[in-house]
Amino acid sequence: MSKRLRYLFFGLLLLVAAAVMVFWFWLTATPQVRTFPTPPLSLWTPQGVRETGPTASAVLPAPDAFHTMHVNTVNSDEIWSAIAPTFEADWVAETGFYIAEGPTFDNTGNLYFSPSWSPEDVSLVALDRVTGKRRWTIPGKGAGAGAPLVLNDPAHPGQQLIYHSTYTTAMALRPDGSTVWSVPTGLKLPPVVPGQRSQTHMWGMNYMPNADALVAVSMDGWVTLFDRKTGAPLLTQAFQLPGAPAARIEARIPKFLARLANREMAAAFGNTDDGLGLFDTILDVIYGNGVNVANYYAVDPSDDSIVIAATAPDAQDGKTDGVSDNGALYRLRLQTAASGQGSLQIANQFYFSGGTGSTPTLSANGRYVVVSDDNGNVITLDRQFKELWRLNVGDQVAASVAVAADGDEMFAVTKSDIFKLHNAGTSGRIVWRAQLDAYPGFSNFNALTPTIVANGVVVSVGAGRQLGRSQIGTQFGMGLLDRQTGQLRWFAQGREESIAVTSIGPDGSIYVAHSPVRRAVARGVMGDKIAPLIGGIQRYRPTRFDLLARDASCAAARLAQRWQATGLEHAASRRDDEAQIHMLLKQAREATTRALERGEISTPLHAAQANLFGKALASGPFAATHQQATQSLCQAAQ
Repeated sequence: MSKRLRYLFFGLLLLVAAAVMVFWFWLTATPQVRTFPTPPLSLWTPQGVRETGPTASAVLPAPDAFHTMHVNTVNSDEIWSAIAPTFEADWVAETGFYIAEGPTFDNTGNLYFSPSWSPEDVSLVALDRVTGKRRWTIPGKGAGAGAPLVLNDPAHPGQQLIYHSTYTTAMALRPDGSTVWSVPTGLKLPPVVPGQRSQTHMWGMNYMPNADALVAVSMDGWVTLFDRKTGAPLLTQAFQLPGAPAARIEARIPKFLARLANREMAAAFGNTDDGLGLFDTILDVIYGNGVNVANYYAVDPSDDSIVIAATAPDAQDGKTDGVSDNGALYRLRLQTAASGQGSLQIANQFYFSGGTGSTPTLSANGRYVVVSDDNGNVITLDRQFKELWRLNVGDQVAASVAVAADGDEMFAVTKSDIFKLHNAGTSGRIVWRAQLDAYPGFSNFNALTPTIVANGVVVSVGAGRQLGRSQIGTQFGMGLLDRQTGQLRWFAQGREESIAVTSIGPDGSIYVAHSPVRRAVARGVMGDKIAPLIGGIQRYRPTRFDLLARDASCAAARLAQRWQATGLEHAASRRDDEAQIHMLLKQAREATTRALERGEISTPLHAAQANLFGKALASGPFAATHQQATQSLCQAAQ
């Protein structure tokens, strides 16, 4: 080789080495959160007549926090209270648990979750929601039991019970961990076979108010019902959905990346009992590989029907091969016999191509159902599952579509984006695509389901680098979107990623269940350039209670204006508006007291506001005097 060629060769080597170094520094750079100013009051106002559900139940809690996987029986992902518009990361607890569902909350200050995977022998964990300290656990290591269900206990007014079901045992528990009842589900665990993944995950319990019954659904398609008060079985035998296991979708991620991610998962959470990687297991659930039911389910409180997104029967896709290529939506109804036990019947079914990645969501009164398919379509159906409209958002919709009671608003997410949709009855349209700009100079993307609150939409945003269609996410946190514009009002950096839900507690704090997926891939590639994976729960605490009082008071004031403009013929809408107004005013009053204790407001202002709260919350039917005091509170808080 001539001297000139040698110089050229070494020069090219240096250029390649330099390019690799530049790429590596670019890839491993740490995203930094931009500075957010104090958020002004949102301009969003409730529009039109409110969508209402059935009358208040003695058993179902008010939607002031997450009491089920998606707030309530219809999976609205909407709570009536506000969150603090400024917040920061607080404690992290129980980091050894991989948690893909929950947490949920009771009214005494506790939160509950069931780990999806843990080396410890537990199926349910209770924490103090203020400190994160463990209170008690229920044994039962397995494939996970979903988000615990929290309901009121009418036999003891003011108290609540926790309902929890593993594959073999259903139970009702008091907040101190003591047992009210515990009964067998009638399902039997199959033997553990090395190399074969368990399909015995339970999706958490739901509630049928008319029958006063509890529902449990398993990943392999079994449905069981129990009497809420006693745990007595309400079916002569468990019902099995007719769908076949979903066909496997391979090569969603390169195998070498999956191997790296499995290694990181094992280092953080231990090896799985079946010998298969936890990362692969989670991806199979996300994409529905080999499962019958890959999501939580809904109960229509108006008629107790159960709505489940699952797989279609084997032959429905045109071939009989033991698997299903298509998804299905089933509506089940309970047929009760004279003996008190009964059976479930399929009342309606709807098939669609490619399966679904979402939990079905019902409107508050159950008049329509919202689901998605693998092809990026949000699909809205009527009660009989007749399609009303579908809208393509460009990529597969993840998790459930959040459905608001106001303005026919919906919020759908993909792996990258958050969309606000408008439901016009026979058509849908995109109102805005959220401006996710928490981390300047990096790829920002959606990281979790949205939660609708009285003062915005709570979301998770991740950041990292975009490589083709793949996102290498290294940093994650929680933000509050303006419901009117889709812009971030506030954002706070967190410790870990989640694929659970954006869970809100009764104190206006955000709680996130850690379940890393994208960060498992990123750490597999980058190693110690990013922090180790952790599980557990993280709390995001309020930092300005005066702003929480402002947002809650003004949300109540805008609802009061709508209440006044709503005709008397819409009595149920006025009833729900009034109930939410009272909830927000009580929240604002508590926040005002905290703001005084922290020196955020003056003593004279607190005294003036206390007088107005007394008038706005005075007993008796909501009237003009209550409304005037509510408007004055909003003005005083600004």
